[in-house]
Amino acid sequence: MITPIDAQRGGPAAPRSAPPLWCGLLPAGRRFVALPSSRDPVIVAELDAEVLSYVRTSLLTAPPRSRLPAWAYTAADQALRLPWTWRLLPQWRPDATTSTGALNGVLTAHGRRLVVLQHSRDHDGRCVALLFDPGSGVPSHAVKIAPSAVGGPLRREARALADVARLRSTALECTVPRAVDLVESDGTSALVTTARPGVPMLVTYHRPGHTSDPRSVRRDLSVVARWLTCVQAATTGPPEPLDVPDDTVHSLRRLGDGRPDGERLLEVVAALRRRLRRLRAPTTLVQGDFWPGNVLVDRDQVTGVVDWEHYRPAGSPLRDVARFALGYASYLDHGRKPVRRERGQCDRTERLEAVRYGLDGSGWFPDLLRRFLGEALHRFDLPAAAGRDAVLAEVAAVAAEATDLGFADAHMRLLLSLGGDRS
Repeated sequence: MITPIDAQRGGPAAPRSAPPLWCGLLPAGRRFVALPSSRDPVIVAELDAEVLSYVRTSLLTAPPRSRLPAWAYTAADQALRLPWTWRLLPQWRPDATTSTGALNGVLTAHGRRLVVLQHSRDHDGRCVALLFDPGSGVPSHAVKIAPSAVGGPLRREARALADVARLRSTALECTVPRAVDLVESDGTSALVTTARPGVPMLVTYHRPGHTSDPRSVRRDLSVVARWLTCVQAATTGPPEPLDVPDDTVHSLRRLGDGRPDGERLLEVVAALRRRLRRLRAPTTLVQGDFWPGNVLVDRDQVTGVVDWEHYRPAGSPLRDVARFALGYASYLDHGRKPVRRERGQCDRTERLEAVRYGLDGSGWFPDLLRRFLGEALHRFDLPAAAGRDAVLAEVAAVAAEATDLGFADAHMRLLLSLGGDRS
């Protein structure tokens, strides 16, 4: 995904005993800046005017749980504007021991310039490289990189992109990257795709004032709703009962084993499945990880949707809608100070308390979020109560998919809390 941090998947960065994977990919003899700091960079960008302009306008924002104050990002924004201020930015100079395998050839071919995003806070070392052709201020390709031992998701995504490319949908053709190559080199796996234009919605989301403005939130939800409506209309299949996927249930059973509340967790999931199975809806394509970090936008249009490793050709039409609602609400309380509900955010107790506010609270933000869910329910002739249950099913799915145990635990506790005693 093309965002500063994949906070949907994991928790804070774990201390690393070895250098990050991307350290061995930077070509020696070229100069880079490391943001927000050289000690723990999220973005490592080639010292080039066009590349740094792209970083400033399309990537730079204060990520969740940043240890740096907001003014540090404002200062970085100013420093990126003029070449004579670049020297004020943290520098990164690759040494001469950089490897020169097949992947390095892909990254540096044809004089391409490079931005590396240490976007994932999972413990598997994955990162993304954006490649800029000479003379271009936007990336031409994106390269998702992982140690070969955890390269399975990249291979799944390559197959998913090939499947999606065969579908006849203008919305998909214009927004989904095309798989170019799958490279295995020196213990590293890499999926090379075309890059999509636009700014990740998560970047604008975290910029000051965005989620405190009802117009901005309404615009985000409307943009996404239009894309989903087009894609689902083009991929509609026969009706099936709604449900929580079996693999999610199996993972939660494993995660709940030995927990004091493990039995109660399975009871909540079983009750949720009973409620969902009473309803039927047409199947549609499911992107599987549809949240603001994976949606790119330009001029109120979705221009890219990335990260397709959890894709399914046919599934519940509520899955992507509910995953987006969950992701959009999850980060409202990331500010350093408690915020008022009237401002569209939640009283801060823990990060995912915002989800409870979005689903059950009162104010303009819950109203907009519930309207977003309700419009999708109306399209498929489903009752209003199904929206909340669909979000709970995605809370369960996120817990099942998470590689960070703390992140999984937070979602299981949220599921227990919101699941209640409904039958």
